[in-house]
Amino acid sequence: MTDPGSSHIGPTTLSASVGYFRNSWVPRDTIHISIDDIGFRSGVTAVERLRTYGEKVFELDSHLARLHATVREIRITGLPSHAEIANLIHELLERNTQWLSTQANKDCGITIFATPGESGANNASFAMCVSAIDHERVARFRTSGQPIVITGVTQQPASTWSRTIKVRSRLHYYLADSLAKEISAEAVGVLLDDDGSVTETSIANLAIIKDGAIYSPLSTQVLGGITQSVVERLAKFNGMTWHHRRISPQELRQADDVLLMGTESGLWFANRIDLAAIPSAGKSDIFRRLFDSFVQLTCE
Repeated sequence: MTDPGSSHIGPTTLSASVGYFRNSWVPRDTIHISIDDIGFRSGVTAVERLRTYGEKVFELDSHLARLHATVREIRITGLPSHAEIANLIHELLERNTQWLSTQANKDCGITIFATPGESGANNASFAMCVSAIDHERVARFRTSGQPIVITGVTQQPASTWSRTIKVRSRLHYYLADSLAKEISAEAVGVLLDDDGSVTETSIANLAIIKDGAIYSPLSTQVLGGITQSVVERLAKFNGMTWHHRRISPQELRQADDVLLMGTESGLWFANRIDLAAIPSAGKSDIFRRLFDSFVQLTCE
């Protein structure tokens, strides 16, 4: 393995880390796309966010399967294969061993993105890099919960592009979160479907616990969450009942507990909906059992 080059910035900073861009290993802070790139001009960007637990990439194959489903749908070609990307991710972590040694638990986030490149150039942009995990925030969300706010912002129509792919066209999420932060600085906004049912947030899938069962939105309403799929498997292993159906804002407000599931924080819970506290937030037997199973699975 060749030396990726030295950095004049301290090893605890992301600037000291190494990334991959267009077939080369480069300093992370030099990764950029041209203003003529279709990813910038039209927002055509496939993205995948991963993280490690115990220095191992969590659900790598599932993330890469979703990435390739995304690039197929938005017609980005000329990218490395599934196996090649998996090898590049392992090399990315190896090349950043020194930087990782400065991180809590030596765990990190990983971002992969791809665009069609510049119009007519037939040269797709493909990149990956590491990112720091805010472990203090993760611990706070897991122990104290996170506020959520039901907004009037709706998901894009599924006829425009499938909600099950992961892209960087995220204006609707941004608007929902902007509204949520007017109520609480740490809140995220819950988006609605066109029929008024709830869907997801910018960072997490959600599910409600009510009368001893778990309910989450239909798979066609939301991004296919990798963490949620793991939590669903844990629920099945623990003999819990999980249903997929449309959930109204009123049902969300009346839930016994609200699960939040996303890449960085894993599994946590909502402590408030709008301005109203959830009295039993994070205290239900179902949440505690699922959380313990998730922690055990990820070896934290």
